Amino acid sequence: MNTHPLRWDALVFGVLFALVLVGWALLTYDLASVDGLAVAGLVTLIVAGLAGIALTLRRTS
Repeated sequence: MNTHPLRWDALVFGVLFALVLVGWALLTYDLASVDGLAVAGLVTLIVAGLAGIALTLRRTS
């Protein structure tokens, strides 16, 4: 059995799709508000951006 290299683009889009699905489910079952999900989404994107910058700086150093 051959192993395939990890495709980062597929992993990122899969995680984003899963987050959208979880957000939709939370709104559908009234477990979260739109404002709460907006803040959580912004925090998630900021953390992901900082992680990307940190990984880029680590790779070039």
